[in-house]
Amino acid sequence: MSSFLSIADRLVRWSAVVLLLTLLASVLVGVISRQLNRPVAWSDELAQYLLVWTAFVGWVIASRRRAHIRITVLATKLPAPLGIALELLTQGLVVIFALVLLRYSFGLIDRTWDVESIALPITTAALYIVMPLAALALILQAIGDAALALAGRRVATPEPGAQPL
Repeated sequence: MSSFLSIADRLVRWSAVVLLLTLLASVLVGVISRQLNRPVAWSDELAQYLLVWTAFVGWVIASRRRAHIRITVLATKLPAPLGIALELLTQGLVVIFALVLLRYSFGLIDRTWDVESIALPITTAALYIVMPLAALALILQAIGDAALALAGRRVATPEPGAQPL
């Protein structure tokens, strides 16, 4: 299981790198083409799609690293059983939110599957395909964090910037 998580983590991190570099290249092409007075129509739309995908992949990475903003003043002062209950409540809310995201993402994909992109030769559903993938990853991560809390192993929240790359 540990090797699977390691491979999945690397895959998600490399996906983020590729998405971010492609986003940078797309924006750069758009800026340079405008400066040369020959704007490229597809660069802006591609950048929009890549920004959405990068945001969802970043959300999964931040969730995996427990790097989202958390106010832990109260949680750290609670006795262990209440701390576990709070962690379970938090992870339960994450699962509920991800389930809502999962449910509505399929509707968005279905409604936009036959709508062609304005400047790119793809369907506009490509913008939303990342949503169910991210929702499933978030559900699995929340279940894993809840299992750790139930096992009595409190997951330490690292200081910002201290996470390994």
